[in-house]
Amino acid sequence: MHPPLFDRELAAFWGLHRESTEEVMRTSAKRGLLGRLTCMRIILGSASTLLIGSLALNARAQSQDVPLKVSLCEIKAHPEKFLHKQVEFTAVASHGFEDSMVDDARCPWPSSRVAVWMEYGGRHSTGTVYCCGVSPKSNRDRTLVVDGIALDLSDDKTFRTFDSRLHAGPTSGRTERLVGATLRGRIFAKYEGITGTQQDPAWRGYGHMGCCILFVVTQVVRIEERKP
Repeated sequence: MHPPLFDRELAAFWGLHRESTEEVMRTSAKRGLLGRLTCMRIILGSASTLLIGSLALNARAQSQDVPLKVSLCEIKAHPEKFLHKQVEFTAVASHGFEDSMVDDARCPWPSSRVAVWMEYGGRHSTGTVYCCGVSPKSNRDRTLVVDGIALDLSDDKTFRTFDSRLHAGPTSGRTERLVGATLRGRIFAKYEGITGTQQDPAWRGYGHMGCCILFVVTQVVRIEERKP
């Protein structure tokens, strides 16, 4: 399925060539055989141009859907480079009270300074209890939208296995559940001070008390049996 922007651009492109071709046909019809031959050449040329243009738009739309394969440490180091972009990385997801995060042992929070809050796209939710004013629910009424971007979720067997493991109860000796996985999704963040103040500005704005940048899961690519 093409994104809405691609559909609008293709429709506009086709409309322009259709109007030009119709005008040529009306003019050439008045000029006999030579005019009709000219008309046929124009139509064939327009069809070729339309095909080339639609292929170019299609290639651009597909390139926009290809995730950037990076490490979570790269994202933490420079969140501004990944804002709104689709990324893919391997990390450990955690879930518990006031906790719905992804992390990497090579750049763990809080020593990395930047924390990454995790939420599901589509109509599913992690159902996490956190401050402030958030009532945990496992589902929402409509597809998640962040910064005007609708975020769908591949609700397949891999995602359901990941989600069930994440909510199976705490790992032995810990207060939260840990699941290693390779995930796809988009990054969101705000450069602001602590809880809306000017104090200690950093990339954050989402999650528990606005602690973190946000990663919205759109697909669980695979579950990693060994932690990354």
